Amino acid sequence: MLSILMIMSVVFSFAACSKDDNTLTCGVTIFENMNEKDENGNWTGFESEFAMEVGKLIGMDVEFQEIDWGQKYNELNSGAIDCIWNGFTANSSDDGVKRSELVDFSYGYMLNQQCIVVKKDAVDSYKSAADLKGKKACVEAGSAGESYAETVTDKDKIFSATAQINTFTEVKSGAVDFAVVDVLLAQNICGKGDYADLTIVDAIELESEIYAVGFKKGSELTAKVNEAIKTLDENGKLMELAKKYGFENVLKVIENIED
Repeated sequence: MLSILMIMSVVFSFAACSKDDNTLTCGVTIFENMNEKDENGNWTGFESEFAMEVGKLIGMDVEFQEIDWGQKYNELNSGAIDCIWNGFTANSSDDGVKRSELVDFSYGYMLNQQCIVVKKDAVDSYKSAADLKGKKACVEAGSAGESYAETVTDKDKIFSATAQINTFTEVKSGAVDFAVVDVLLAQNICGKGDYADLTIVDAIELESEIYAVGFKKGSELTAKVNEAIKTLDENGKLMELAKKYGFENVLKVIENIED
């Protein structure tokens, strides 16, 4: 008779063999024109289509898994997702630790920066970062925006949202004074529709950032995706997608994000 340990070993081995290793699961949050769903529930946006084109080249199916951004490393390291592909700033830190020490990054593919969003009728009150001191901020948990907010205002005045899109609502409602978000997102949101009364503070300019895909340390996927990114850059497909979603002026493939 098989021992319990032998039976468990067979079960675990079967489960491992049954796992679909041909699916690239990308961890995302809703990010307008990057990762979002259309009226039929299909994923669309620059990064969604970018990931699907990469999938074709490396011979993998692509699926998208909505995550809590603040839990992105746990999701990645647990195996729930294969990569973080969602406006992920590579040249940044979390809790004082460089992100490049927490994940393996693909080539960079887009330039970005954080920006300050406030109500239009208050914009003249913000001339420099010093004017943010003591003000209430809303940021996406675990984001580059959160790291910046911690340098300009008191920690007990920083409130977290599960996704960047939710920070705009907090500013609009008056619950907070400002939000720190990706400028690429803010440019698509501020001054339009429900957020017509919000604006970017041009007087406060933050450092440039680089978007890249984050993989678990030691993942073989990093090199495969890098080759695909290079191919899509060289054959013009990446620029085609960037123009489709209005990102042609910030598209830039960078092989060494540490430079």
